[in-house]
Amino acid sequence: MENGEETIYGILRKEGIQNHYVDFVTVILMNSGPGGDTMKIGMIGIGDIAKKAYLPILSNLKDVELHVYTRNPDTLKEIADTYTIPHTYQQMDEWLSCGMKAAFVHTATVAHEPIIDALLDMGIHVYVDKPITYHAESAQRLLTKAKEKRLLLMTGFNRRHAPSYQKLMEAEDTNMIIVQKHRGHQAVDARTFVFDDFIHVIDTMLYLFPETIENMTVSGKGEYDLLHHVTLQLESPNVTALGIMNREAGTTLERVDVMNQEQTLTVSNVRDVSVHKNKDVWYQGENDWESTLKKRGFETIITTFLAFVEQDIIPEYMYEQAWETHQMAEDVVRHLTSS
Repeated sequence: MENGEETIYGILRKEGIQNHYVDFVTVILMNSGPGGDTMKIGMIGIGDIAKKAYLPILSNLKDVELHVYTRNPDTLKEIADTYTIPHTYQQMDEWLSCGMKAAFVHTATVAHEPIIDALLDMGIHVYVDKPITYHAESAQRLLTKAKEKRLLLMTGFNRRHAPSYQKLMEAEDTNMIIVQKHRGHQAVDARTFVFDDFIHVIDTMLYLFPETIENMTVSGKGEYDLLHHVTLQLESPNVTALGIMNREAGTTLERVDVMNQEQTLTVSNVRDVSVHKNKDVWYQGENDWESTLKKRGFETIITTFLAFVEQDIIPEYMYEQAWETHQMAEDVVRHLTSS
């Protein structure tokens, strides 16, 4: 990303679109009509994230008929029994030919590119876990291909859709943003570190940053070709954003602070919202009836994607959002590996 380039999030915020994004999706869902035609939706790759987040939601949507592919017969039987899924496949060609309108891709990142290519070639909308690929160039190629074919290629940045992060978007006259995401004993090479994990920090910074970014600074520390921690600083005339990740922090922790002259809004672990003003702290109560998957943004991002598929809506700014995040991740890796 070049210095002085305005992010798509900044443009959307100025136009009053991003703040009302959830309301926009709600309107789509309300107008989709009761009892619509059943959509065939595919899923490939049944790992932890699919089992914990996507299958529990998708298997409970009444107008979705799931078609699941994995080569592991034991996994296939397990999820078929647990979620009552009659349409399962161990042959890729049979799965690709099942008539699905869209597919959720939850395979290892190294397998994303050929799978997405195959799905787009067959006219199938795609939702993929972040990152799209480990390189911005190939991610851009796939995003361009999807756009030219007028197909969705949506990346699973669930934090954009978390109710707590939506509250952070309500802050006015922001002067500083601090985004932290830490883990313990998980040092890894720079590209894997950034594209597999730190990319969430990057995406959140871009999502919340209200002005044109003019300067970017990157630093990192590690040893034996393993990156331990990284910091990213973005600057505009009135705002500074800091992104921090330490994968040798001895704990798992996630926190976002959005500050202005009057107060600081804080979200801890994508769930707990607090307001800090002078010496006082107010904790905003949670909705006890709201599921954890809703609080973490998974429910909304999934239903958003399906609403776009059902209504044949292709929001072009989504390609730009995904591209900006992947390009900045590439810039971070370049800075880390060239120093």
